[in-house]
Amino acid sequence: MKIFNKITLPGILIIFAILFLASCTTTPKLNLIKSSGVSMELTKPASYVFSVLFSPDGKYALSGSLDNNVTIWDIKTGNKSRTLNLLSGDVPGVSALSMSHDGKYLLAGMKGGGWVKLWNVETGKEIRSLPGHSFTEAMEALAFSPDGKYAVTGGSYLIKQWNVTTGKELGTIEHATFFERNQPYAMAFSPDRRYAFAKGLAGFISLWDIQARKRLWIYGANTGHYPRGGLFNTSVQFSPDGEYILSGEGEKLKLRDAASGQTIRTFVDEASGRIDAVAFSSDGKYALSGSMDGNIRLWDVQTGVKLKKFAGHSDEVSSVAFSPDGKYVLSGGDASTRLWDASTGAEIATMMQFDEREWLVITSEGYYNSSEKGAQYLNVKFEGKDYTVEQFYDVFYRPDIVAAKLRGEDISGLITITMKDAIKSPPPVVEISPVTPSPTSPKAKVCYNIKSTGGGIGEIRLFHNGKLIESDGYYKEAAKTSDKMQLASLTSNKIYEDMRSVKIKGVGEISPITSKTKGEVFEDCKEVDAIHGENEISITAFNKDNTVQGYMQTAKFNSTIKREEPHLYILSVGIDKYNDSTVTLKYATKDATDIEQKLLKQTATVYKPQNIHYELLTDDKASKGSIINKINELSRVVKPNDGFIFFVAGHGVLLQSQYYMLTHEYNGTANENAMISSNEIVEMSKKIKSLSQLFIFDTCHAGGVDYIVSGLYDARMSVLAKKMGLHIYASANSKEAAMDGYQGNGLFTYTLLDGLNNKKEADKNNDKKISLVELGEYSKQTTAELSKKIGHQQTPLIINFGKDNAVYNLR
Repeated sequence: MKIFNKITLPGILIIFAILFLASCTTTPKLNLIKSSGVSMELTKPASYVFSVLFSPDGKYALSGSLDNNVTIWDIKTGNKSRTLNLLSGDVPGVSALSMSHDGKYLLAGMKGGGWVKLWNVETGKEIRSLPGHSFTEAMEALAFSPDGKYAVTGGSYLIKQWNVTTGKELGTIEHATFFERNQPYAMAFSPDRRYAFAKGLAGFISLWDIQARKRLWIYGANTGHYPRGGLFNTSVQFSPDGEYILSGEGEKLKLRDAASGQTIRTFVDEASGRIDAVAFSSDGKYALSGSMDGNIRLWDVQTGVKLKKFAGHSDEVSSVAFSPDGKYVLSGGDASTRLWDASTGAEIATMMQFDEREWLVITSEGYYNSSEKGAQYLNVKFEGKDYTVEQFYDVFYRPDIVAAKLRGEDISGLITITMKDAIKSPPPVVEISPVTPSPTSPKAKVCYNIKSTGGGIGEIRLFHNGKLIESDGYYKEAAKTSDKMQLASLTSNKIYEDMRSVKIKGVGEISPITSKTKGEVFEDCKEVDAIHGENEISITAFNKDNTVQGYMQTAKFNSTIKREEPHLYILSVGIDKYNDSTVTLKYATKDATDIEQKLLKQTATVYKPQNIHYELLTDDKASKGSIINKINELSRVVKPNDGFIFFVAGHGVLLQSQYYMLTHEYNGTANENAMISSNEIVEMSKKIKSLSQLFIFDTCHAGGVDYIVSGLYDARMSVLAKKMGLHIYASANSKEAAMDGYQGNGLFTYTLLDGLNNKKEADKNNDKKISLVELGEYSKQTTAELSKKIGHQQTPLIINFGKDNAVYNLR
């Protein structure tokens, strides 16, 4: 008898299920999209998803899967934020998730072994395990108390109460015995955590008072149903006010009165198979059900009417959730986590995690974001032919489109190339020879071979540790462009005096340099400056028209050269006086001087003072020739391990979608000898070997630099840029003017100086350091707030690629 009390029939079934699931870690081929004649399928499915939820602020989606991982997805950007590995070994699957009200902590329960883990979400570290559940228990429900101090956990046999802070067990309810045949496989807690609703293997349901540790009622709703996977669904939930219970009972969805257990309403639809997942909206007006047929249904709770059906999963839906604002639906099942538009029923994106922690986020149109190898299992079919996704890298690898889709924006204007374009003029393929560095020389020779696949060979780009170091052409304008940006028109002396904006008297022709075609085969070798340890060389090539980019190939090598102390090089430029005296500024030279002095002081907390080098160019010393010569001089001394900061305060303009900073020679006419373009700024970055670069432009329309720079350092490169950091602060977006007068500085420079002034508020991760990303975000937010108060719209653009580095340490 004691043996039976410890290992009951459902416990035996759980063990069998664990063995079954451990041998079945993937699902069949997963069809992802079918749009505009293009279809995609996943040839190696990701890990099965059992449970999903939204973070309390709705910014993140969490999915618990068969591989014992919890993946946190940023659903505003389409990136994987973090993976929490709960347990190694043979116990399969994360069956239940719960987040604290502030989103700081996560409870996760396993499908076997009785495991419950408490995690710090921000750090990704496990705080403790909550022991006490039986090894044969599958954890079915977890919940924090409203204040986050306590938790309740429910498994196949027991309900337990915990002090989350100490991990101490406060009480236990044995809610099932073998003879009652009331072994639950689904459980839910009331919003106030006072009651637990349990649904048994044979269909019995009961309500328990957790504080009093007694059963309030039991209802014999035996359906006689023992379906496949019956142990593993969590298809019960309380309404937000705690008065009702939503329960999936076999193939029926029922709304029950929590006080009595009686059925209030049965939701009727075509045969859908067993209901494995249910959810209430935050206002209690709507309900979701996920079924064995792979569909999700949206219901009006008051009328019982089915409002929509969400179709897309290829297998049963195991978990569903509403976003806090009710605008989105999250679902988990088969090998995917999916995000839906609640109002239209349209699928927005599918998120998947693979072995080796590779990941993929893909929209319903086929545009995706992924880790470095996350898309390797995508197969593309177009007009009856099969292709690998590598052949259409430039068509579908569009993190910018994924992010725009997640923000709810119209993505049609972002689509610059189609499958037909890519097939008509395909990009070439790249092969990189093995790199063998010298143990004594910092130089490493990289040789590569480019072969045309029918579209010829155009521009070639070579990256070292994610930093662009070689390209034989300037970035070409996209084939499709939106409306042309308009130059700011200056109409009064006050605007001339206070705002950094320039009216061009006449626009001359400024032609960007394009790359030369290279025939059908191109071979070359380049020398790169290696850094100590691992180095990565990445190369990509375009077709001869520079319209389609090929797949980026990467080769790695290790260098044993001596590690050197890092140096910091600062070049600060400020121009008040131009040859056109009508556009004189007040504070640009002061801005450049103040920024340089503040950086010298604060960066000495990161670099040795003797390793910090600076140069200030103002007014007539800030000609185009002087600036370019200084860059060339620095390019000969700056090493990859060094840091580089380039600050500019002055005038900026936007011409034909390209940003130009004006130099001292400017006389009112667009002349390339008095203007430094975005393309030339990119050339500066290429010449400077530093793998940590910060460019700051406190000028009008500075955001226009994003058009060119993001074309070269797009979101694709951020995947590879693990050791490189390119950061750009633009004081105003491409259509805005930058204010030249706020408490003795330009507005944006004022906020930068404030952020550099030992600003603890900027330290978002509390590591006592202010990083490049943190400084940029602080200055952006402060500038936007101050400009709004004084009636001048100015929103800086902050561009971050790759690695973040400390600017200074807090004192």
